Amino acid sequence: MSFVEKVRLLDYWKIQDAALQTEFPRSRLVLMVDKRLLVTKDTPEVKLVEHSYDHLKQLLGEYGLQFDLSTSCLLDALPGDNDMIPLFGTSVEAADPPEDSPISKKDVLRQLGNSLGGRFTDIRMAMLTMQEERQRNLLAKFQTLTKWSATYRRCPKCAAALKMRISKSGAECVTCQKVYYPTFSPVSITLIIDPTHENALLVRHRGSAGGVFTAVAGFAHSGESMAECARREIAEEVGIEVESIQSLDMSQPWPMPDSSLMIAHVAVAKMDQKISVCPDELETAQWFSRNQVRQALETTLSDPFLKNLPKTLDDRQTLTYIPPAGAIAHQMIRKWVDGKIDVLHSSRI
Repeated sequence: MSFVEKVRLLDYWKIQDAALQTEFPRSRLVLMVDKRLLVTKDTPEVKLVEHSYDHLKQLLGEYGLQFDLSTSCLLDALPGDNDMIPLFGTSVEAADPPEDSPISKKDVLRQLGNSLGGRFTDIRMAMLTMQEERQRNLLAKFQTLTKWSATYRRCPKCAAALKMRISKSGAECVTCQKVYYPTFSPVSITLIIDPTHENALLVRHRGSAGGVFTAVAGFAHSGESMAECARREIAEEVGIEVESIQSLDMSQPWPMPDSSLMIAHVAVAKMDQKISVCPDELETAQWFSRNQVRQALETTLSDPFLKNLPKTLDDRQTLTYIPPAGAIAHQMIRKWVDGKIDVLHSSRI
């Protein structure tokens, strides 16, 4: 099946509840339990674990868990034996064991993960450590549609009930017939470099893991272009002005805490400007040389799960890591370290 045929089939399934309902028993599914994702274990790369409908129903049933269309959302179309079959994400909640039980819920989930051929992990860590873009995007879609469909129950216009599509791709008001679709917010994320291209300004967010520095990011406001958003966020967060901004032609869906689309830029700013961080957003912002950032990159690649985070206050403010490989900030910073960002034709703003 061609890409065009696949896209049109997905579009058909999204809006035709009866057709998608018929396909559900022969679908494949990925799973979240208590908002923790089932991923592969004992493998070099973190990936989603897929199961057939019948197999997952049987294994979950052994633990007293059930899933159905109400807890599931359409993610993709996969090649089957003769035609395409749906890939769903399904999210269930496990009951807490009795207080006098010798087995904790954590133990139960560990056993369930083993039975399903994987392990359960935090959604954020899965996004940060998945190597494949498709895997990250499927997870972002899974989390976004699950959360959106649980939130949109009433029509914002007339307050009547909404009828959710089985695919979770939209919801129609039963009274005024207005259709609502999953929302996301555009976010600019910008790597700031100096005119020589040999230094980068990185920031540490309040409450973030110690020693992890990243690029400046923020939500776009109504009436802004993404370049204008990037310029404003830099001024707000670190108190400097940039000479030019350029799109890096990179983006990433990011589902936490709510659905957003990270859009990458690079900006040039002079190093002699005084940095003034926004205390509500950041702990610190500092200029680093390419070699300093390269060392942090190498540390991150050798410790992708950030197991050796610094503990002391002083060490927390020292550049030790950049975000793991699954984050668009990692990809931007790595391209700059490797000399693969060309800003010769930056547009002035």
